[in-house]
Amino acid sequence: MKDNPFAIVFRDAFYKDVLQGCIYTPTHNTEHPIRVKNFMRQLNRFIAKAGAQPIMYPKYAFDEHKLFEYALFLRGYMRDSQDILAHLEQKHAIDKDLIALFKASSEYVVECNGKIGDKRVFDNNVGYEFWKTDLSDGLENAKYTLQQTNVSAKRHNLFLFMPFRIKNSEEMIHKWVLDNMRQSMDNAVFKNDVDTYVIHYPIQKSRSSNITSVLKTLRFNDTFYENEDIALVKAHWLPFIAQNIEFNSQNKIISAEPYSKEQLNANFRNITIFSYCAGTANAHRSLNVLYDLTRQIYGEQTAKNAMQNVFVNSYGFLPVREELRYSGVHFYTNTPEDDGRREPFVNLNNHSLYEKTKVADDFSPARLSVLPDGRNYILALRLPQKLAFMQNKQIYELEDREFGHNMANISAVNLYDETNYAHNVFKNVLANSSIGKRGKDVLKLSQQSAPNNIVAHSLIQARLQKI
Repeated sequence: MKDNPFAIVFRDAFYKDVLQGCIYTPTHNTEHPIRVKNFMRQLNRFIAKAGAQPIMYPKYAFDEHKLFEYALFLRGYMRDSQDILAHLEQKHAIDKDLIALFKASSEYVVECNGKIGDKRVFDNNVGYEFWKTDLSDGLENAKYTLQQTNVSAKRHNLFLFMPFRIKNSEEMIHKWVLDNMRQSMDNAVFKNDVDTYVIHYPIQKSRSSNITSVLKTLRFNDTFYENEDIALVKAHWLPFIAQNIEFNSQNKIISAEPYSKEQLNANFRNITIFSYCAGTANAHRSLNVLYDLTRQIYGEQTAKNAMQNVFVNSYGFLPVREELRYSGVHFYTNTPEDDGRREPFVNLNNHSLYEKTKVADDFSPARLSVLPDGRNYILALRLPQKLAFMQNKQIYELEDREFGHNMANISAVNLYDETNYAHNVFKNVLANSSIGKRGKDVLKLSQQSAPNNIVAHSLIQARLQKI
C-alpha cells in the first residue's frame, strides 16, 4: 500500500538491528539461503509498494540470527512506533501487503528450524490447547485438565481466550492464568455455577503466524476463520448448535437434529467469553465458525438472533467492527493525553474507534460508549499513575512502561487506588455475564460494592456515549 508508514519503521529497524556492525561488500553480493531471499523479497515488496527505498541486503554479510529475531519482532516494531499513531489510518494497520509480510515471516522462522542453531522449533499448523479448569478451591489452587470432548450446553460456561503461547503443562497454565486473572474470579459463581475453560496456542505457534491471523481478522472480520477455529468448535461447541451433527469432507453440515429456537437461544446464552489482547481475535474467529454452522442448520435470521445471546468480555483489544453479531463489554485503559506509550496495542489495532471512545476528561474514572448495535459497550478506564498489587504474599509494583496493556489494571486490587473502580466493575461484569445476565444487567454493580464506586458508576452510565 502506498505511503504505509510502517514501511519506514521496518526499514529503519532492519538497518539498526540486522545490518548495523555487519561487513559491507560494495563490489559483490553475499549469497544468502533461499529462506532468507524469500523473506527479504516480501519485506522489500512491502517497503517498495509504500514508496520507500528497498533494502540492498545482498551487499551485507549479516548474522542470520539477527534476521531471525527481527522477523519475530515485526509486531514489536509496530508497537514501538508511537510517533506515527496520530496519523495512522485503519487501512494501514490491515494492509494486505502487511499481512503478506507477516505470513512470510511466519514461514521463514519455520524454515529456520534446526538450521541456525536456535533451540526454538516453530509449527504454524498447531491448534489450540483447551483446558478444563476446576475452581472449587479458588484460582490460586485451580486444577487444569486438557479436555478433548464436548462442553455441556446446559451449564453456564466461561471460555478464557488468552494470547499467550506456552508449554503444554498444568504448571505453566496455572502460572499464566493466575498472573493474568488474579483476583477477578474471587466470586462464588466460579466455584459452583460456572464451568471455566482456558484456550491458548502452544509454544510452537510463532508470534508472526498468530499476528497474521489477527490482521486477517481485523481486515475480513465477519467472514474469516482458520482451520484451528473450525477444529475448536467441532471438538467442543457442537452441543450448543444441535444434536448429532455430521459433516462432509469440506466441513459442511450434511445432517443434524435441530433444537427449538428457544432452546438454541438458551444454549447460546450459556456461552460467555473473556478474551485478552490477541485472544479476542481468536475468540471472534471461533464465533464466526459458530455462526456459520448455526446458519447452515437454522437459516441466517435464527442464527443471528441466537448469536446475540453470546457474550464477550475483552481487554486490550477493541471490537473489530462497530456492529457485531454477539454482545459484550470491551475494556481498555488510557490517559487523556495519550502520554507514555502505555497502551499501544488498542491504539494500533483500531485507531479510529480508540479516538472515539478514549477517556477524554480529567476527573471521571471511565468513559462508557455503546456501539450502533446497542449490545456492545466499550468501557475506557483511566490509567492510574502507579500500579501495585499483592503477589505471592508480597507487594509487587508494575514498572513496565506499557503497563496500560497489563491485565492487572482490571484483574488486581491496586494498592495505590483507594476506590479500585476498574477492578470492581470488571469483576462484577465478568461474574454477571458468566451466569447468563445480558443487556444492561451485566453492568450492574453488586450491593457489596463501595458506595463511591456505585455513585461513580451511575454517573458514568448517565453520560453514556452512543457511537
